[in-house]
Amino acid sequence: MIINDKKDFELPKKLKYKHSILIVDDEESILNAFKRILADGDCEVHTASNGVEGLNKLRTAKRPYSLIISDQRMPEMNGVQFFAQAKNIFPDAVRILLTGYADTDAIIDAINKGGVHLYFTKPWREEEILLHIRQSFSKIEILEENKHLCELIRGKNKELMELNKTLERKTQEKTNDLLTQTEKLKDSYKKSQIILDGIVRTLSKIIETRDPYTSGHEDQVAKIACKIAKEMKLSDDQISAINVAATLHDIGKISVPSEILTKPSVLNKLEREIIKTHCKVANDILVNIEFPYPVAEIIYQHHERMDGSGYPRGLKGEDIALEARIIGVADVIDAMASYRPYRPALGVEAAIEEIIKFKGVTYDTEVVDACLKIYKPAQKDRDKLN
Repeated sequence: MIINDKKDFELPKKLKYKHSILIVDDEESILNAFKRILADGDCEVHTASNGVEGLNKLRTAKRPYSLIISDQRMPEMNGVQFFAQAKNIFPDAVRILLTGYADTDAIIDAINKGGVHLYFTKPWREEEILLHIRQSFSKIEILEENKHLCELIRGKNKELMELNKTLERKTQEKTNDLLTQTEKLKDSYKKSQIILDGIVRTLSKIIETRDPYTSGHEDQVAKIACKIAKEMKLSDDQISAINVAATLHDIGKISVPSEILTKPSVLNKLEREIIKTHCKVANDILVNIEFPYPVAEIIYQHHERMDGSGYPRGLKGEDIALEARIIGVADVIDAMASYRPYRPALGVEAAIEEIIKFKGVTYDTEVVDACLKIYKPAQKDRDKLN
């Protein structure tokens, strides 16, 4: 059932891509309602009366579906069972579950097994579901742009490899041109670094536009993490990897509803589970970009903890990359020291107390010791002023 209020929100008339939507519900009235509210949008609307029919339409689709909406309670196959198979057919599609009752365990099961991104409890408001459909289209278009960007980067990498081969061959054939060719190679490398830095900054800004309360958080975490890495005397490559990964560590929050990111109170169990998906989403977004460092895996692990209490995979100890352990501590320092909509800033001192309290338990001992060397001089200067 859809509550029809004033149409403050409408689907954009012009989209970058022609989107296809599949609605699965055993109630004809619901299917007709969706056809009506989506009629003015520049998209194709397909319907199915049950999960089996919906899967058949997915398997025989001529073009990918951007959005799949399904009811939970249906004959033959419920919504969770349907989505468990649908996500394997179109993994990039945004999946929305409709449910007539608020069953937290069932919804969490839908997130874990069916890869559901959003859920709505019946009855819902027309303007609300249109808003989320529009946001889903925006997410899909960002992912499509990201794929295009990945292809562009791969093409540029191939061009650089061919250029390197050409330079090597010319160097062997013409030793007198060695210095000139070396300078060309350096220029190409600098340009590729500029492109990479631009991509990293652009991706970082995407999440800042979703959550204005954490604007600058990624940059600050990168600065703290790099200071810790330098104190630990890590290699330049490791420090560069940490800088890129820290700058992008929250990119996965692009899949989290903005109302959760900016909620002015403590998150409930379901909302926390949704937040926890951002590590995997970040890995899915970045894994195909050919960074010179394992950026996607580092970000995937930055919420893991030494005792296995972290997420999403519950890694322990040395199974967690050192770079991820460093970013994890830096993330805690800045998050606790900064303002959040659900609490005031706790300050650096409280953050330091936190990592000392759990040193060797959840946080790496060497990382914490290096962090304390950075912040203790500043503490001593404050003590002198007092």
